[in-house]
Amino acid sequence: MEKSTKDKVMTVPIPKFEPPAEGDVKNTIAALTALQASEGWAIIVKILNDNIAYLEQAILDKVDPRTREVLSNEEIEILRIKRNLNIEVRDTPANYSKVVRDVEADPEEYDPYPKTIEEVKKMEKRGKEEAGDDPGK
Repeated sequence: MEKSTKDKVMTVPIPKFEPPAEGDVKNTIAALTALQASEGWAIIVKILNDNIAYLEQAILDKVDPRTREVLSNEEIEILRIKRNLNIEVRDTPANYSKVVRDVEADPEEYDPYPKTIEEVKKMEKRGKEEAGDDPGK
């Protein structure tokens, strides 16, 4: 009798994003900007861009550039994932700066309903004006 084996899937919890404290936002953005301007980051970006180009060539040709072996669909999908991860790492400082800026900005008010009697009167007045301009009424 054959014993069936099941593949184990490893799951890793993704930590929840916690934005920096209010006073740290400017420092965080400045640090990320300094990181992007550093020589070390330029070297990392060059390495990542080279990796991305290598992976793109392999994906397009469906052939491993080093071994010249034809790649299966599963291997191509793995290369796509690796390419996307390289892009994410390369763009991390800019993406994180954007997230920090968005967190810092005041959220927009999306509530369409008026909160004060003055807002109600303005809406009524605007509605009457628009109705007067409507030739269909």
